[in-house]
Amino acid sequence: MIDFNELFQYIRNLAIPDLVLCALAVVVLDVFALSIILAANRESRLCRKRWQKVSNGLELRFWDNHYPLEADEILLGRHVSADVRLADASVSRYHAVMTVSAGVWSITDLDSKSGTYVNDKKIKQARLHPGDCIRLGSVQMYLARQSNEPDARRTRKGGGQRA
Repeated sequence: MIDFNELFQYIRNLAIPDLVLCALAVVVLDVFALSIILAANRESRLCRKRWQKVSNGLELRFWDNHYPLEADEILLGRHVSADVRLADASVSRYHAVMTVSAGVWSITDLDSKSGTYVNDKKIKQARLHPGDCIRLGSVQMYLARQSNEPDARRTRKGGGQRA
């Protein structure tokens, strides 16, 4: 535990040049800390901008759920470890995976029992475009541009709704 009385006594006994040096050291350390915080914030913004270009600013939508595509690989399924969890018995635990490369999203069926459909065509793998309808079992969702409404976006994992 710090004894503040001893600390104040020590500071009172310092000479003026020592106090100035201590104050200068504190200011320099604060400037370094502030510059690190600002650099990290700038880097975070740059990373978000780069990811927007890579991901093409898309999200999955179904009912009131919005899932921004914020990784280069998105696992869709019923299992709790899925990135987009769809709590529907017609969806396999590991149903499909979405991947992005150079701003182009594709979806691959993971040998699901009920199949993966894009615009009502059963697929093994397909390229995706904004507006495409994706159906996993009886869950239907759409690939769309991200909305700018912050309260409309939900990134949590959770039970998907049936369409």
